[in-house]
Amino acid sequence: MHIIKLTDVSYSYKVPAEDDSYTWQVGVKNIDLEIEQGSFVALVGHNGCGKSTLAKLLNGLFVPHSGKVEVAGMFTDDNKSIFNIRSNVGMVFQNPDNQMVTSIVEEDIAFGPENLGVPQKEIVERVHWALAKVGMSEFARRTTTRLSGGQKQRIAIAGALAMHPQVLVLDESTAMLDPQGRKEVLEVVHSLNKEEKMTVILITHFMEEVLGADKVVVMNHGCKVTEGTPMEVFSRSRLLEEVGLKVPRTIELARRLKSAGWNVDENCTDATELGDRVCQLLHNN
Repeated sequence: MHIIKLTDVSYSYKVPAEDDSYTWQVGVKNIDLEIEQGSFVALVGHNGCGKSTLAKLLNGLFVPHSGKVEVAGMFTDDNKSIFNIRSNVGMVFQNPDNQMVTSIVEEDIAFGPENLGVPQKEIVERVHWALAKVGMSEFARRTTTRLSGGQKQRIAIAGALAMHPQVLVLDESTAMLDPQGRKEVLEVVHSLNKEEKMTVILITHFMEEVLGADKVVVMNHGCKVTEGTPMEVFSRSRLLEEVGLKVPRTIELARRLKSAGWNVDENCTDATELGDRVCQLLHNN
């Protein structure tokens, strides 16, 4: 059963011209997409391909110029539904500093539920629950300025979770983080997907981050060019190269070893497992 459905969705931006007029630039074009409830979907593509535009269409920040965006049975072009849609689709953006509105962690997480009119007792419960889910309970009274990048992003996720959304959209949320911070954030969202059955939409240009997804959607110049499981998409290496993407390095190395005659799994995604296999083969020889 789908939680989000896009039907022939297009959206364009106004771009100012030198003579004070403007032209239209395509954001997304003729997108058809279904996202199943409880699934983990990754949207990938190079910068400017339309990923972030698509993200903003999912919760009504943008309304399509043509086509329909349906969220939990509601449509984003229906003004009467937009509040409920935005409550159902939590957004986490690239820079967590832009999402923080107070200086104390627990107060920042409480901001969203307060605006929804949630009773104070329930707000406290939601804040504690959200902090626990992202592994930040001990930071409740910390100042947000003293957190690392990865910690700030986990707090941004907690702020979205406190709204109790059905869908969590992460728009390049790991792009500004170091490898450890990226790992922390990905562990949190995969845990939410598996344990809370939350629908997760991860927008990224790091191909390694899509390995645990149920479905990968590849975009280019505002269009959907292909979709499938991670392995199905990785098998289309020529298409990925044409849109400026590459398969994860571990898989690329495994395939090169396989083509050179090594007895390894060409679809291996675990670097440690691949290293152990190579060491085993060297030892046997």
